[in-house]
Amino acid sequence: MEAEETMECIQEFPEHYKVILDRLNEQREQDQFTDITLIVDGHHFKAHKAVLAACSQFFYKFFQDFTQEPLVEIEAKTWQKNTYLPVL
Repeated sequence: MEAEETMECIQEFPEHYKVILDRLNEQREQDQFTDITLIVDGHHFKAHKAVLAACSQFFYKFFQDFTQEPLVEIEAKTWQKNTYLPVL
């Protein structure tokens, strides 16, 4: 009987991933819990390292070597402007 009761309490949240990503973006926009500032082409971007590492193999590898740096400047020749804006 307990298993049946437990199964009745399960609720699906098909849009849960979207809510999480929206909230992480809101936190980034409000400078809440950001732990890195990237400087690219003179532009400062506050970000969450975990989010960048999760969606970019470049950042995943980069943060393995530079986990303690709160401010990182990336040379513009490394990235094209239209490449980094969607990630940041």
